[in-house]
Amino acid sequence: MSKKHTKQKQTEPARQAEIAPASVQTFPEAAAAPAEKVAPPVSKAMIFVFWGAVVLALCLAWILDYLLPDVPESLIERWIMTGFAVFLGIFLYKL
Repeated sequence: MSKKHTKQKQTEPARQAEIAPASVQTFPEAAAAPAEKVAPPVSKAMIFVFWGAVVLALCLAWILDYLLPDVPESLIERWIMTGFAVFLGIFLYKL
């Protein structure tokens, strides 16, 4: 190992120690801000609906791929994901 490389390694922590305290700033306005309202927890039914839709989309893609061998997989995937995107839009709106 060269002396030049060793010297650079020794000076880097010193530089970082000088920079670190100057870059840390506290904002009293942020600390004094009132606590935001916490959203109610999501019900288990909503979690089951979401994962049920994921499983349904997956199974539907497998079934359509098996039943329609001449249709490209990318086309099946595009339609399944379009339906899933619509579901997610409605699901997140109601959430």
